[in-house]
Amino acid sequence: MRCSKVVPCLLAILGTLAITPVFAHAAPVAGGTPYAGALQTVRPLARIRVFDRVHALQPQPVALTVEGLSVKVEVAENQPCPVHGLLMGDVDPSTAPPEQHCTVATLVAQAPGRPEFRQAIASLITGDEGGMLGSLQVALYHLDKSSGPPQMLVSGYTMGAHCCTVSAIVGSNAAGQWVVAPLATQDGDGTPGVVDINHDGGRQFVLWDQRFNYVFAPYVWSVLPVVIDEYTQGSVRTVTTQPAYAGFLWAYFRRGFPSFRAPPPPDRKVVNGFLAAYVANSANLGQLRAGWTYMLHWYDRHANDQDTWCALDPSVQVRGVTGCPAAFVRKIAYPQKLALFLLKTGYITPAQCAAFGYDPARIQARQAAIRTANTARWRAAHPEHSVGTDAAPPQQERARQ
Repeated sequence: MRCSKVVPCLLAILGTLAITPVFAHAAPVAGGTPYAGALQTVRPLARIRVFDRVHALQPQPVALTVEGLSVKVEVAENQPCPVHGLLMGDVDPSTAPPEQHCTVATLVAQAPGRPEFRQAIASLITGDEGGMLGSLQVALYHLDKSSGPPQMLVSGYTMGAHCCTVSAIVGSNAAGQWVVAPLATQDGDGTPGVVDINHDGGRQFVLWDQRFNYVFAPYVWSVLPVVIDEYTQGSVRTVTTQPAYAGFLWAYFRRGFPSFRAPPPPDRKVVNGFLAAYVANSANLGQLRAGWTYMLHWYDRHANDQDTWCALDPSVQVRGVTGCPAAFVRKIAYPQKLALFLLKTGYITPAQCAAFGYDPARIQARQAAIRTANTARWRAAHPEHSVGTDAAPPQQERARQ
């Protein structure tokens, strides 16, 4: 496993080894159902390694049959680079040189009573050719309680700084049709682990919410809330807030931030990144108010991660200034930025956001009123400028006439 961030990688390794870490972190929230056990790793029925550039495993076609499910990965060299596939979003063909060719991997599956499934996975990074993935493997699991064939977990590593494991599950829905269900992209290189959180025969993915990267702190100091996903008959759904997982979330909340302690350390240059995940996890546990209060007490009011907005209409063009004039740049306070981000990402509701004093409609209306008033005053003070242009003063216009 190659990891690009300390906290998620450490926890993933400890979870794989069934070791429960104890970190110095005291949560301000109280209560919670005890979680006595460590994550139980679920072993795949079978695993296929197709390619691993880092470990010098060359692309190779592979095939196996498990419980009546026949799975093959075909590898073809010198093919036109695919514009869509299992592990890649659609690509505009016009953005790729027409002469570019790739080594392309294709997944083929056949199960009794179902049509053949065939779809390109992605291109592989081999030699000097173009490509997307530096590794590729397929693992077979029973991820839900249906009586159908096993599901295929396809995953690959895109290589590069800070990125990324891309994964998708190929299975069948209730009608017996093949369905592709993508998992959220994750940092680093490593197949998403399947676990049984409560040791009850369930199957879950414990992932990290990558949307928090860079938003409140640089990448290396961004802290990510935990996300629990489950697969059911062709679809992946997030189940983080279900009561069955509250005990696990409490254990993670108390032990999951080894880089910080409560209260946060005196050096708080990146504490806002930590507090964003702290409030998100509090919300998942039904402890939003406690987490928000904790954040208000400890956040760094002087951090350089503040967003801004312009208190002057963009139609006003000031000579020598590109963008918003400095006198009209307004900073957005961290609590407002956090509240609106948590609303956008689904951690809090519009009512909860408004209860903290950050109703989006009211914020937009207030900013619009300020912008309108400032623009009117600026135009009154600069009558020589026409609306929306940097026009010449009237005396210069008369001289030209």
